[in-house]
Amino acid sequence: MTRPYAEFPSRPVPPVTSETREWWEHTRDRTLTVQQCKRCDHAQFYPRVLCVSCASHDLDLVKVRGTGSVYSFTIVFRSPARDRFVPPYVVALVRLTEGPVLLTNIVTAESEDVSCDLPVTLVWDQLPDGRHLPLFTPDSTAG
Repeated sequence: MTRPYAEFPSRPVPPVTSETREWWEHTRDRTLTVQQCKRCDHAQFYPRVLCVSCASHDLDLVKVRGTGSVYSFTIVFRSPARDRFVPPYVVALVRLTEGPVLLTNIVTAESEDVSCDLPVTLVWDQLPDGRHLPLFTPDSTAG
């Protein structure tokens, strides 16, 4: 399988857990979802067994737009595994328009062009098992 992002030629496949199974199934259709609490309306990411705001177990997965902005980031110059992660690459916290924050990568941008508050939009990286990993790229339509 040819990887579309040169920074990640053989990315490890993330595990599926009972809490994340449904979320990962949505990624097969390239649908980004976050959990939303039915009791207090809090939106959160990553999937958990309870709401981090009110401790309710009554959670749904809701579709989100896949837009947001860089909240924080770092540029990795010394890779822990050069065969899997080719430096330099950007690891970022992206705050979605809907509020939750995702730990992800910024791709298709020069690392020195990434900055906090940079508008970004969702792109997908296909995993060997048919799931997709949400990544982000600078939003050329913003601003």
